[in-house]
Amino acid sequence: MKMEQDNDLPDKPIKIKNNRPLLVVIILLLLVIIWLLIKPPVPLLPKPPLHHHEPKIERPHQQRVITGTVIRYKNNPHLDINALELKTEKAGLITVDFRPHTAARVTKIGTLGGLVTVTYGLNPSDEVVGYQLTAIKNNRTGISQILDDLPPPPDVPNHQTEKFKLKEPVLITDHYGGVVALKKNDLLFHFKPGLVDDIAPLIKKSDTFYLVAVRRQDDQGFININHDKVYIVLSITIDNKTFLVR
Repeated sequence: MKMEQDNDLPDKPIKIKNNRPLLVVIILLLLVIIWLLIKPPVPLLPKPPLHHHEPKIERPHQQRVITGTVIRYKNNPHLDINALELKTEKAGLITVDFRPHTAARVTKIGTLGGLVTVTYGLNPSDEVVGYQLTAIKNNRTGISQILDDLPPPPDVPNHQTEKFKLKEPVLITDHYGGVVALKKNDLLFHFKPGLVDDIAPLIKKSDTFYLVAVRRQDDQGFININHDKVYIVLSITIDNKTFLVR
């Protein structure tokens, strides 16, 4: 008896899906993981050799102490006292600088002709070796002052502005030719260093200026050699052009 063919069976063979690329990827991933687990550790950089004495941080200047007689006081280009000249037995005549806002205290302790002991630091630069005063003591009275204990002056002395028109004022410059101030009678109009360098040629060739400025109070420690009324310039107008300089 013949068996009848089942018509439900497929006429074509079933294709088996090729998973070989997936297996290759899995094997590669496993190899990478195994390599990461068994690879030797990266050696650490060698530590620097230990020193018994750690290098000291250099101070900005070396401190020295000397005794001498106050011969005179000197001033900066802004006409503010900022240095004293001492006559000493060991070093002869020396000049020691100090910050201008400490002048009132320094001159009160170091009277002209008086014997003082000063502490100062060496501040070498590319041009000169300067001495910077850090403390002063009057040997007769015993009164002393550490200059760092004095408060710094405010950037702008006060907020009460005044307006001025200057006609042909005296132009004050430093030894480099930079403009530092304008002077008219007993009024001195002070420019902050470096803030008028760009317009210095314009200032030098002009003769009329309109200024907005604030008065520097006399109790801030500065001493002007001419006892002028000092103003800090906030803006200057030349030929209808206004420049902020503070």
